[in-house]
Amino acid sequence: MQYDLSTMTPATRAVLEALRDLGEGNVNELADKSGKAVSTVHKALKTFAGAGLITEVDTGADPAEGTPARWTIAEGVLTEGTDLSIDADLGDDDQAGGDGDDTDLSNGDASDTDAADGGDEQPADEPDGTDADQDSDDDADDDDADDDDADDDDADDDDAEDDTEEDEDGDEDDSDDDPEDEDDADEDDQGKGRVTIVQPSRPGDRKVMAIKGVLAEFGEDGATLDQIVAESGIGHPTASRLLTAMEQADAARRLPGTPGRWIAGPTKASDVDPNPEPPRCPLCFQVVKGLSESPEAVAQVMPLVRPDATLHVVAEDGTAHVVTLPKRMPIRTAGIATAGVVRRTDVTVNADGNQPFGKGELERLTFDTLKANPGRTMTPQEIATAISGQLGGRAVSSGAVRNNCGKLGAAGRILMVSESPWAFQYPAPAEDGNAAPADAPSEDGHAVSADDAMGEQS
Repeated sequence: MQYDLSTMTPATRAVLEALRDLGEGNVNELADKSGKAVSTVHKALKTFAGAGLITEVDTGADPAEGTPARWTIAEGVLTEGTDLSIDADLGDDDQAGGDGDDTDLSNGDASDTDAADGGDEQPADEPDGTDADQDSDDDADDDDADDDDADDDDADDDDAEDDTEEDEDGDEDDSDDDPEDEDDADEDDQGKGRVTIVQPSRPGDRKVMAIKGVLAEFGEDGATLDQIVAESGIGHPTASRLLTAMEQADAARRLPGTPGRWIAGPTKASDVDPNPEPPRCPLCFQVVKGLSESPEAVAQVMPLVRPDATLHVVAEDGTAHVVTLPKRMPIRTAGIATAGVVRRTDVTVNADGNQPFGKGELERLTFDTLKANPGRTMTPQEIATAISGQLGGRAVSSGAVRNNCGKLGAAGRILMVSESPWAFQYPAPAEDGNAAPADAPSEDGHAVSADDAMGEQS
């Protein structure tokens, strides 16, 4: 591991010293120990983590609870405690044993060697410290010359050369070992860095935590979607989507016997992916795009299920298909119409002053509009607009048309093309012309041969 601690600012170095003294600590403890601001400690910890000098301590706490992370010196750095202490005290003068001092000593040895060899090819602007060393070496040689002969001088020169060669060999060995140590340290740091980077990203979705908190408050009684929206302030579409994601992660569950109410699950909110894989249809278990799995979605599709537990749909290429639903799904029973004596009070007087449609009249207009456009996919709003044009601009409720589309689809007179948006079409005649078109509805609003036509296409 190579990192030049001399490039640190005094404040950053103080944070590292505080972490070394404490062994481990969070940002608040390090701020108290070093006497630096919390923002300074945050910045220093980010620098240390990027350099692989520190690692995060796994305390098992949930980051969503706001518990600050704890840090400690990396294992690779602890094995080089001497280097860490010397680099942290770079202001001291000439301490033996450090990497920086080894560099100075090697330079000094090289200077002594050059002086012993006669100082060949010395640059003119050599530092004063080297000149002083050479002068002291020359004085020492002169003193030795008074007591020893020329052979002793040669021996001294040989010793100096041997020392220089040993130092150079040592430096080469150190340089050879450093890349391997650095690679090992980098691999360890990369493995640890991935963990520390992924964990903080989980608590980012506060809406999931808000929904989780609402479910915890309601307890075993559960909460409806409307209650969750009211308590959390999250919109219906977003809350419905996040509930589906939480259900997939088992962070939220439907209350048994009451699918419209939700209770909290065992999974933590921080472990929920707010954008999971698309949900599957509760009827055919195929992936549903653009529509979350919810009681509202099931209620929207269930009226289209026929008594034989089949669902007739139109694929993107225009071909009709019959989907056989799983046997464990309850088969929709026929004859679920409400009593005829119950009348809606909100349609007795229309806002435009027109008389309300008679019984079965809007259903007939809806069917006639789709039948007049065979093979064309139309939404309830488009059908309502077309009917309004036929009636001279009379206001037509798209919601009422939507309900009639569900009735016609359940009767097999039209086919559902998509769930979101809800769209239908009247099957186009076969190209060979042998397929008989669906019979026009009788006065009581029932068809007799539309099922046969769709059976040939499927």
